[in-house]
Amino acid sequence: MGRERTSNNHLISGAIIIVLLAVIFLLPSYGWGLRTFLSPEPSGSANAGGNGTSTDAQTLSAENDALKAQLAELQVVSSQLPTSSVGVVRAMVYSRYPMNFRNELLVSAGSDSGVTTGAAVVFQGMLIGQVRTVFKEESLVQTIFDDSLKMPVRIGSAGTNGLLQGGSYPIVTSVANTATVVPGDIVYSAAAGIPYALPIAQVVATSTSPDSLFQQTTLLFPYDINNVETVLIMK
Repeated sequence: MGRERTSNNHLISGAIIIVLLAVIFLLPSYGWGLRTFLSPEPSGSANAGGNGTSTDAQTLSAENDALKAQLAELQVVSSQLPTSSVGVVRAMVYSRYPMNFRNELLVSAGSDSGVTTGAAVVFQGMLIGQVRTVFKEESLVQTIFDDSLKMPVRIGSAGTNGLLQGGSYPIVTSVANTATVVPGDIVYSAAAGIPYALPIAQVVATSTSPDSLFQQTTLLFPYDINNVETVLIMK
């Protein structure tokens, strides 16, 4: 009985081997799955997943970087722009590092967004310049730190007339000698084509002009133009 049982076991084992070989060679797809099952790749192998895993990891990394960039942009917008956007166009300021020109800004809104030449540009409620050139999707803004900018303004609650002279350190000139202007007075817009009474700067001190015919003022600005990343363009 023992020999007969052993012989039967050998016959069964041989039959199983023959069937497995037939599956592997005659049905490749099933054979491949079977071979993978019988000889699984070690889970710690550096090549596990092949190029597919590497590609997936690169894709996820790129998507993650894109989301981080979008989050950074939203945080900037949230911190620098007011909640209301009625009658204005929101725009991001393109970086010009390492050439941080104070006299002009390139922003991410143009004629497609309804931006027009001469429009007032505001940062945190303060007038910082005017649109000088409009492109399809961008605009060039002349800031009040441009030497060529000259703009009529008023000063303080008395509405004293003056002329804003742009430059690295803007001043207000042509202020009447008889006018009372004191430190702390606010300089605000009074030029045609710009919304009236947009704040521009604060008076720090007054002095007599070189020709002794007028007063002039030095100004304080509560922002650094090089750190401005978002603006509102008035329609």
